[in-house]
Amino acid sequence: RLLPQRMELDGQNYHASGNFSKEYGVVESTYQIIEAEYNTNRRTSKRKLRERQLPGVSPLVYSRFLLDNALFLSLADMGKHLPEYEEIPIQLEMRADVFAEYKRLEEEFRKVMSSGRNIAQKVMSAFMGLLTVYPDQPYDQPPILNPLNKKEILVTPASLSNIGELHQKELKLLELVARKMSRGENVLIYTSWVRIDTQKKLLELFARQGWRAAVLSVTVSPQKREEWVEKQLRSGVRIVITNPPLVETGLDLNAFTTIVFYNIAYNLFTLRQASRRSLRINQTAPRIEVYFFFYKDTMQARAMRLMASKLMAAGVLEGNITDEGLAAMSDCRDLTSQLARELTLGIQDEVEDLSAVFKKMAVTRPPEEKVILLPEPVSVHVPESPSLPQTTQPEPVILFAAAFQRRRKAAEPQFCENQLSFFDQPA
Repeated sequence: RLLPQRMELDGQNYHASGNFSKEYGVVESTYQIIEAEYNTNRRTSKRKLRERQLPGVSPLVYSRFLLDNALFLSLADMGKHLPEYEEIPIQLEMRADVFAEYKRLEEEFRKVMSSGRNIAQKVMSAFMGLLTVYPDQPYDQPPILNPLNKKEILVTPASLSNIGELHQKELKLLELVARKMSRGENVLIYTSWVRIDTQKKLLELFARQGWRAAVLSVTVSPQKREEWVEKQLRSGVRIVITNPPLVETGLDLNAFTTIVFYNIAYNLFTLRQASRRSLRINQTAPRIEVYFFFYKDTMQARAMRLMASKLMAAGVLEGNITDEGLAAMSDCRDLTSQLARELTLGIQDEVEDLSAVFKKMAVTRPPEEKVILLPEPVSVHVPESPSLPQTTQPEPVILFAAAFQRRRKAAEPQFCENQLSFFDQPA
């Protein structure tokens, strides 16, 4: 209706909207194929069972219809001075014995998925959940049973630790929280997998350090959650632990300038909403930092890479156009299925390409207006864990990338070689 002439030139018919969806959208067609028996004259038959439209759009929609007819606005374009916003994934390494057990569980998963048994799809969710949470809690994990025969155990995870033992995630989190609190900042920690004892473990860990922390649970009604947070802050609480869906919409958490995803789920909407609870128009802090903790060579690392591509695709809708984002727009598969497929086929993580994607997403303030926060020396008592490996190598950190800034007029226009020009799009 907005561009009828251009639609006609493209061969689109107003009364045949389905043709537009087939050409520029994502359509899933399911067929039934009946193969003929060997050495017979009967031909193979093919019959369409159903057809449905899935979320997704071709990048050609932007180049042919929207680029010269759309205006992309963000909070930074509304004349508001927003703080710097940066997302930083922290890559960690598991203890050697835990990593070996994790790889054994991965191999068991591949065997079940490639065995051709009719239980593969039914146990996929259970295996994916186990592979995601086992690095964070390598103990007290229930076995996975055959859904058709509850007495048959497919795999039994080994218990290699306990709730009182600290691993690399807890040690890194202690270091980060101590540094932020020494600067007077409050910390918001997200734990997506509530079926494990992460919240209880972190609460006890902070209590031993003498830091006041509280857990926002589902028992607090949505209407009272913001009031609950304010009450906790007035009482001296500096750290709040919660599940991301509880605060993903409707809450302003400006008091927390450091946000930590201790672990993440596979919901892009929840991730984007929860990570921006402090990036508000009325935010007065100079900088917001969001950290993502994950273990190297695990399902958590694969999820981070897929989340990055999904974030790039979501950024296209806001005018942040990149080639990776355009390519990911038409990929409508859910993250769980994608992760299971990659693991079954043995697809390796592309760390170098991932770093390049994060670099393209990076946006920082010009040097003259950047607020520099100098670190202060911090002394914190961290309990030693005898089973943790000793190493002198620095922990690898992948810069995830940057963020929203206030766009200001410059004396001379500045261009980035990696940016996609609006004028280079195919007609």
